[in-house]
This record gives sequence, structure tokens and C-alpha cells, in this order.
Amino acid sequence: MNSQERTIVSSLVVLMILLWLGFVWHRDPAFPGSFIGFGVGLSASVLMLIPLVYMIIKRNKSLKKVVTKHIAMSTLLRLHIYAGVLGPILALIHSAHRFDSATGVSLVIFMMVVVISGFVGRYVLGLISSNVKEKKRQVNELHLALSNAKQALKNAVCDVRYSTFAQTSARHIPYITLNVPTSAQSKLFKQESQVLSIIDTISDVEYSILIHDTAKMWFSRWLKFHIVISMTLYVVLFFHIFSEVYFGLRWL
Repeated sequence: MNSQERTIVSSLVVLMILLWLGFVWHRDPAFPGSFIGFGVGLSASVLMLIPLVYMIIKRNKSLKKVVTKHIAMSTLLRLHIYAGVLGPILALIHSAHRFDSATGVSLVIFMMVVVISGFVGRYVLGLISSNVKEKKRQVNELHLALSNAKQALKNAVCDVRYSTFAQTSARHIPYITLNVPTSAQSKLFKQESQVLSIIDTISDVEYSILIHDTAKMWFSRWLKFHIVISMTLYVVLFFHIFSEVYFGLRWL
């Protein structure tokens, strides 16, 4: 997703959290069982089932091959993300903050955890690892530049030593002490500084790549956690729908 879509999803997540906090000021026990409340709850259930469909398609190769002929996986991912946030928002509106049953409270808790964990995994960890390919390419270029800088430093040292040696009288060779001229010292210092600067840059970039690898490890753990919590959410959701239908819809 681009930055604009990321901003939209972030705003929806904030809206969901604010709606959840609304129970401090608002409660309407009659709304969830009303016809409008039922319609909002049904819409929320349909939207919350879309991420389940996405997960099934993503992990079933034959089904994925058929579906992607008509809809790209990137489009399905967008539907997964938007539906995964809008569904809980409508579910919170449907609840009207009537958190007086274990099923309802559990459903709200799992919804919040699933959405927030999905948001963190998709965007926060994604931002950490967004430029890893560029960083690896940069490291390769820096190593090449370091090799060239080292060779240039060796050549500069050899040139200075040879120049000093050539200016010394042959009869003084056994007692020679090679003193590097001031201009040559400046040249050598510049070459050394360049080598050290490249080494520092390589260290910084390689550390950022290490951070990326750590983020990938946590991402794999997050994905497992997100899937487990999502499956638990669907179990609670199906139980909630079944109990509402079994005990009767009050607006009928």
C-alpha cells in the first residue's frame, strides 16, 4: 500500500479504538437486538469473513491459481485489510457498548487484538524492512569502494616511501630514516580518513540489515500469533451468531 492508503487504514484503526472507548459515555442495551442493530451486525459479520476467505485463497495453491486469473492478490490483500478494519468498527457500533455477556466481551477483545496485531505486523514491521534490498546493494557498492580506497592508500604509501628513498644519498642508505613530507602526510591522512569513513558507513548499513533480519524473525512469530487469534475470533463469532439465531431475533 502507498502512504495515502496507509494513512486511511491508520485513521480507521484509531477510529476503532475511539469507538471502543466510547463505552465510558454511551450504552444502549436495546440497539443490538433492533432491526437496524441486526443489519449493522450482519454487515460486520460479512466484512469480518472476507479476511478468512483471503487466508484460504492464499494458502490453497489450486484455488489461488483460479482466483488470481480474475483478481490480483494485491487487490485481495487490500480487501482483506479494509474489511478487517471496517468489520470490527461496525461490530462495535452493533454492540452499542452493551458489554454484559462473556461472548460479547470475548468477541470485542479478540477483534481488537486481531486488528491491532495485523496493523503492527503489516505496517510497523513493514516500515523497518522496506529498504533492505537497497541497503544490501549499498553494502556491495561500499565494499567495492573500500577495496579501491585500500588500494589507493597502499599506492600512496608506496609512492611516498619511494620518493623519500630516491632523494636520499646512496651512501647514507644503511642509516636512512624515512621522514614523510608534510604534503605527503596530508595526502596519506586524507586516504586513511576515506577508508575509515567507508568502514563506518558499512558498519551502520550492516547493522540496519541485522535489524531487518530480527524484524523478519519477529514477523514470522507475529504471523503465527495473528493467524491463531484470527481463528479463535471466528470460533467466537460463529458461536455468537449461532446463539443469536438459536435463541431468536428480538426484532422479529
